[in-house]
Amino acid sequence: MTFLSAIILLGVIIFIHELGHFLFAKVLGVRVLKFSLGFGPKIIGKKIGDTEYILSSVPLGGYVKMLGESPDDELDEEEKPFAYKSHPVWKRGLIVAAGPLFNLAFAVLLFFVIFVSGIPTSYPDIGKITEHSPAAKAGLMTGDRVLEVDGNIVQSWEEVDEFVHKSSGRTLLFKVKRGEDVIKIPVTPVRKTGKNLFGEDEEYWDIGVSPLIYPVIGEVIKGEPADNAGMKMGDKIIEIDNTPIKTWQDMTEIIHSSPDKLLRFKIEREDRIIELSIEPEKKTLSIPGFEEQELGIIGIKHTGNDFIKKYALPEATALSVEKTWDVSVLTLIVIVKLIQRALPTEVIGGPIFIFQMAGEQAARGLLDFFFFMAIINVNLGILNLLPIPILDGGHILFLGIEAIRRKPLNEKIIAISQKVGIAVIIMIMVFAFYNDIMRLITGKQFPW
Repeated sequence: MTFLSAIILLGVIIFIHELGHFLFAKVLGVRVLKFSLGFGPKIIGKKIGDTEYILSSVPLGGYVKMLGESPDDELDEEEKPFAYKSHPVWKRGLIVAAGPLFNLAFAVLLFFVIFVSGIPTSYPDIGKITEHSPAAKAGLMTGDRVLEVDGNIVQSWEEVDEFVHKSSGRTLLFKVKRGEDVIKIPVTPVRKTGKNLFGEDEEYWDIGVSPLIYPVIGEVIKGEPADNAGMKMGDKIIEIDNTPIKTWQDMTEIIHSSPDKLLRFKIEREDRIIELSIEPEKKTLSIPGFEEQELGIIGIKHTGNDFIKKYALPEATALSVEKTWDVSVLTLIVIVKLIQRALPTEVIGGPIFIFQMAGEQAARGLLDFFFFMAIINVNLGILNLLPIPILDGGHILFLGIEAIRRKPLNEKIIAISQKVGIAVIIMIMVFAFYNDIMRLITGKQFPW
């Protein structure tokens, strides 16, 4: 399943990329000689018109070969109008840029399908409340369902979070349902400093609450302490060492702070109360930008407190473009952080990592697989637009210089630049393969 999922993933992404080059070449009057999925020896091929369509043996790329693309190509007079080199810079630029742009456009389409189909979204229920926080002082309680914030109807936790983060410290009027009662509670967010995705200090507005996640087991990981102790999916944890448990966060705080310590769990299972003793295994959590932490882990996942939210076509369209933009910006930030050495090279994943993730996401469902495919499409599109010789971005850079100089760059300079570009790509691939292999050997998880 993993191998098939990965082949489908890579095949679709490569096809979309090369299709962009192919279609724009055809539309702009450039003759395409070969359209290949994969590199290396040909498995099968068929020539239709001027183009030979090929499936090659190495599924880690593809190519579109155009007439007159190489400076060594010898052309007859009647062929010159259809040669790549014979066309103006702007046409060649469009042909080159079309590949990565098609990947980005395809990501928009995939995100659109996901938003229209519906995504899991947390209910706006109040979960863990931090002591002495604005929420605690105002009187919000675990289990309250937020109905409105400042007169605005909210349907998900994401919307509640957004109102708080955009409040700038202004008092917000929460309308909540508590049991059968509906009450209004004013809450004033406070400014806090936390760590962002890259471990950098970041200020934000906060009221000291997290979404409600019930302490109900959604998955027990095979071979982990919880599985070995006999914990099962559907179990509800009601006490740990005589401490009442109301939320998933209550439970994880105790487990994470108790590595190698035997804990007594009281569990509700099918109207029965049972007790289990579990010793959390000590594991090291390593996240780029943060200090390593030793946590207790028992190997369980929650059921969540979600519903499937479907979006109307106009909203789904806007969100899919916004999501593609956000992932593109994040990809560029990660590249910059890697160059600055603010992130370790361990965050680079290669083909083995993609194969593993493709299988995992496909096992979770089609929409999860589509989401992963969209992310990889964005990554490929952005990476290919980088001004590195041999990549599409490098070709665009050369074309830009040609447009300014009004004549092509010297072929020797281009050849040397491309060798440098190949060296850079090989170095990145070596890092990626090394990281993948080390993760397989050590069992260490991907940093994110």
